[in-house]
Amino acid sequence: MSFLRWLLRLFYGLLALLCIAVGVYFAVDNPDTIAPNFAGHAMPPGSVGFWLIGALLVGLLIGFIVSLLPFYAERRRARGLERQLQRLERELYTVRRQVSAD
Repeated sequence: MSFLRWLLRLFYGLLALLCIAVGVYFAVDNPDTIAPNFAGHAMPPGSVGFWLIGALLVGLLIGFIVSLLPFYAERRRARGLERQLQRLERELYTVRRQVSAD
């Protein structure tokens, strides 16, 4: 493993630990208990920090899933273009065979 890759993993690990520490501090610093309503349904009571961190994580997950949609659309388009290329290569091979037979 190269040094740069090792350094990048170390940086991401430290960044993850920092985010976890900030989240724990935020949850501990906001101990007030609330019971939020979502779409008319009462959610179980929990601390403000817990609900805010939970909402952040749900938002991150939804954002990640939405950002994958263009990736899969391009992947599907690339597969279609590959099939078209293979079909055209077979056609070109057939035409070359016919020309060389003449």
